[in-house]
Amino acid sequence: MPRAPRESGLPRRPRAVTGRPRRINRSRSTEAPARTVDARPAEIAAPRFRIFILDSGWNSPAHKVLQENFGLIRDLQKEDPIYVLSREQSIEFIRHHPERIGREPTIAVHDLAAMSESGTTDFHGFRLHLGLMHTPQQALLALQNFVRFLRTHRQSTDLEAEIRTDLRREGLAGAIDIVMHHEAREIGE
Repeated sequence: MPRAPRESGLPRRPRAVTGRPRRINRSRSTEAPARTVDARPAEIAAPRFRIFILDSGWNSPAHKVLQENFGLIRDLQKEDPIYVLSREQSIEFIRHHPERIGREPTIAVHDLAAMSESGTTDFHGFRLHLGLMHTPQQALLALQNFVRFLRTHRQSTDLEAEIRTDLRREGLAGAIDIVMHHEAREIGE
């Protein structure tokens, strides 16, 4: 039985199970699925990234843009697991990291290839602080550049250099932190 659309017209925010982030694998569309037949075998790609979304729910342009475009992000990043922290988990996290208040929603990306290459479980990757974008247009552009970057650099052997070059060129230098071995480094270094 189909559900009635929400009055606001916005998709529901996926909720996480209390105590641990929820992994989002499949797309749920409000439209009926198109019937297509694809003779090609399904491509199964190993995940390169593990993506975490931290959003305490500030009524900001970035929050709204993330909510409106989450389904598309999920569909474009099918190979990579996406974990959405609940509002409560997000608030608890930023209570312990008050320097991040006002910078969320934040999208943290773990680079699984770098972690396995170094043989360590230290965090390797980067964070996009979408909350630093002040207009819906800035937030949408940052989100699009972020997803384009992930799609384009899936096979990169030096992701840190790619981040510094490509995301700086896209004007995201102040909103990106590169994190290697538990050490955050500003992209503008």
